[in-house]
Amino acid sequence: MVYNRIPIEFGKSSRVTGKPINYQYDEKQILVITGLDLPEYYTVDFCNEGDEETIPAVGTADGVQIPSDVMQNGKNVKAYVVLTGEDEDVQTRYEITVPVIGRPRRTDVEPTPEEQQTIDELIAAMNQAVTESGANAEEAERQAGIAGEHAENAEGKATLAESWAVGGTGTRPGEDNDNAKHYAELAAQGAEESGYAWFDVDDSDGHMYIYISDNLSEDVTFAVNESTGHLEITYN
Repeated sequence: MVYNRIPIEFGKSSRVTGKPINYQYDEKQILVITGLDLPEYYTVDFCNEGDEETIPAVGTADGVQIPSDVMQNGKNVKAYVVLTGEDEDVQTRYEITVPVIGRPRRTDVEPTPEEQQTIDELIAAMNQAVTESGANAEEAERQAGIAGEHAENAEGKATLAESWAVGGTGTRPGEDNDNAKHYAELAAQGAEESGYAWFDVDDSDGHMYIYISDNLSEDVTFAVNESTGHLEITYN
């Protein structure tokens, strides 16, 4: 059984510091009174504003339940905290006003068992949809996080590849002298200094020709060995 707990807090002036609002026909309303030095058990008299009689209820440290009768007419609820002295003299010590907002009354027509089952199933389906929606949102957020991590990893790998290929990324010490482009330039410089040879197919006759750079042409000779048919290199 679920009760609605209404906090009632008294300040130093023995006045209520907050006035929670309730609606007409609300049930199971519990006043939880704090800020007062109350005994373990005490009495609270309830009525509506303008009533000439009250309905007593027993309060404890957990609070006191508002009688359902005073929630039926839409009028503000008055609560009087009553303490009994040693000589059993009754004293009204505190007064509480609980504002009540009027609202239309629920119909007295009870739904058939089939109608009630339909209502219950509809409510259960809507609650399930809300639960699944929340779970899907959490999963989508998780997947988005994973995708973000993969994107960061991919970006990092791309940067590393660029560093080893051409340098200039600032991610590795000495990367500008330790990359494929740098070594290729060194190789080209070495070939330019020592000389080099290359093969090329002439589109006009379909023959392959050997070309030798000038600084190597005097030192190297290419010739076909007539006995083997192999191309051989002779160093002069």
